[in-house]
Amino acid sequence: MFAAQNIFAQNHHKKTYKIALVLPFKSTGNHNAVGEAMLDYYQGFAMGAKKLEEEGFKAEISVFDSEKDSFALETLLQSGTLDNTSLVVGPVYPDKLASVEKYCHNKGVTVVSPLKYCKPAFQENGLINFFTPDSIRIRAAFEKAIKIFPKHRFYIISDASADSKKDAARIKAAAKQLGFNQIKFVTLNSGKLSSPINRADSFVIFNTIDKISIKPELEKLIKNKKQSWIIAHHDWHGTYRTIVNKNEPQILYPEVTVNTPGDTASVEFEDLYYETYFSDPSKYAYIGYDQAMFLGYSLMAFGDSFVKSTLNMDYRGFINHIHLKKHNQEVVNFGLHFIRLSDGIREEIEP
Repeated sequence: MFAAQNIFAQNHHKKTYKIALVLPFKSTGNHNAVGEAMLDYYQGFAMGAKKLEEEGFKAEISVFDSEKDSFALETLLQSGTLDNTSLVVGPVYPDKLASVEKYCHNKGVTVVSPLKYCKPAFQENGLINFFTPDSIRIRAAFEKAIKIFPKHRFYIISDASADSKKDAARIKAAAKQLGFNQIKFVTLNSGKLSSPINRADSFVIFNTIDKISIKPELEKLIKNKKQSWIIAHHDWHGTYRTIVNKNEPQILYPEVTVNTPGDTASVEFEDLYYETYFSDPSKYAYIGYDQAMFLGYSLMAFGDSFVKSTLNMDYRGFINHIHLKKHNQEVVNFGLHFIRLSDGIREEIEP
């Protein structure tokens, strides 16, 4: 992960780090899906931390239920238990996380929002969002797309909806900032484009329209153009999970978390998870494991102030692609996968 860095230079790896997981386990009252997801996340996180012990990582992990009762989080903050922690992971929901962020800001402690986007209240690098809003994700998808297809002409297709126009405007701003000029903006209304696509080009259609019903119209535009592609709208990403034997080799789906079926390392993880917890890992277990690995490596390499040092570095986990980046004074994850379906096989497209 940090090949160019000497992680032993400042002996960060010798320190014992105190990590607090503050998650809505909902351990009292009715058992529900949220509690199960948090337990899976914790178990994956714990497995990641244990794996890192083989490489010298030392951590004391404390676990707190932020929703044990209506006063649980307030009681935890008033107790001072989090004062000397290196890292606080959670809570999950923005309203709860905001109070923890304020508390940890005053103590100089880094906070991780593990599963939901939370708008930071402070400009310092004190809050990490591993999941980002669609407004940032579409920019991340555009930046990755032009890395994959640096010589292609891009056509940004929008419709009359407010959201589609906003996304097109975000791409326009990103293209200008990046100095990318091979781009044209067109609108699609009632099956008609505002200006024609030059079919002599090898081109990429970057779609900002959320209606999946327009997919056949877009596919017609790349028919018989083997070197042309469609970047699907981010709201389409869930559909391919349930499709069997689908063949869409020229459509790329932007996805934040993807587990590659049959991957040897993933199978080993699944077996170990089952041996440890007597159940199959859900996506939350994978997410917890990957985040623990990223955070553990970061702490060993750079110590408590790792956030600034890990900006623009890539980490590829079992299911997560983590690429922290500063965007409008926020630290957010620009990492994502581009997945295509070819004869029912999911394949990741890389730059």
